[in-house]
Amino acid sequence: MKIAVIGGGSSYTPELMKGLFDISDSIELEEVYLHDIEKSGKRLDIISKFVERMRDDAKTNLTFKSGFSFEDAIKDSDFIIFQFRPGMLKGRLKDETIPLKYGLIGQETTGVGGFAAALRAFPVIEDYISKIRKISPDATVVNFTNPSGHITEFAYNYLGFDNFIGLCNVPINLLNELSEKFGDTTDRYTLKYYGLNHLSFTEKVLKNNTDITEIVLKKYSQDMPNIKGAGFPSWLVDAIGLLMNPYMRYYLMTETMYRKIKNEEPRAKQVMKIEEELFKKYEKSKSSQLPVLLSQRGGARYSQASAYLIKTLVLKDGKTHIVNLPNNGSISNLPSDYIMEVPTKFQNGKFASVLQGEGKDFPLSWVTNIKHFERLTIRAYLEQSKKYAVQALLIHPLGPCAENVSNLLNEIIEDNQIDFLQ
Repeated sequence: MKIAVIGGGSSYTPELMKGLFDISDSIELEEVYLHDIEKSGKRLDIISKFVERMRDDAKTNLTFKSGFSFEDAIKDSDFIIFQFRPGMLKGRLKDETIPLKYGLIGQETTGVGGFAAALRAFPVIEDYISKIRKISPDATVVNFTNPSGHITEFAYNYLGFDNFIGLCNVPINLLNELSEKFGDTTDRYTLKYYGLNHLSFTEKVLKNNTDITEIVLKKYSQDMPNIKGAGFPSWLVDAIGLLMNPYMRYYLMTETMYRKIKNEEPRAKQVMKIEEELFKKYEKSKSSQLPVLLSQRGGARYSQASAYLIKTLVLKDGKTHIVNLPNNGSISNLPSDYIMEVPTKFQNGKFASVLQGEGKDFPLSWVTNIKHFERLTIRAYLEQSKKYAVQALLIHPLGPCAENVSNLLNEIIEDNQIDFLQ
């Protein structure tokens, strides 16, 4: 079996490889190909040498290759992991800082920043999928490239490529925190979980088939940092009666989050500094141990999420995974073709959404709104239309008002060299 990692020169790659080492014997993994596009090749070289040390210490015969040919990377691959960032961290910095000029939240996946990141990603995703169809049509793409759910919507519903699974580390972090706080292993928990990537809600928590939702909600605003995010007040948790994705803080606590972001150094600059130090450690270290600093990079447990997912796809072990795939009745009062973040099980040769019944009005109102935003953004790209781009920005809850939308959009187009919008 071969796995290609697109964005293999990322500082995340050693963590990903640790997850793949853990499952390599059970899935009979033979080769991993690390692909990157960085011109100097220095990052990929540093990562490749560090990963080789990891392999040697893990005492596995796994073959590693690295290079800059996408075609070589995907040829004969069974799985292709997307973990690249179109525009690199400089693009992320723009996504975080341009909106601030207009009094708006600057964030890499949500709101105006997510809009710009998606427009940079779409042409790359379209090109890559076109090549995968020709060279490795049976390969499954596991996507971490942000905005992950939006990109999955594009690939699945607009490019018609259904060997594509969007993945995020939020669900696995939630399950791990439940396990830590309430005991037992993560597979003892069943969640009624639904929404979009970075816009998800947990309506029920079952532990060994016993409903502990009310117990969890009482803890929610006290000492569950991964769940409560920026600190939702207890009265808000009581009023809504749901566990909310931490990214909901941008929607529900907009003024607080805007002030926080405005007064801090952009997260992109912080990550640039962390990355610089990480690559120094990767290059100079004689050990294969992952640097503690990597935990500050973000994306905790994403390697665990991807490795477990691939293991289930190979072994058909019946495990449930919360991923981004078509709703297909998982939430009965939402359209079946919505790409949503929901529990899925492997059935009839592919993952199928677990049926969960109706969703509540509060989360559904957010899901419907942001799904229309996603689709208008995709339409803006496909039809090369600034009109649809304007519509997308205006309907987003974190978007601009009519007075600012043209100037904001023009700045995004110019700074990101998005030359396809007319």
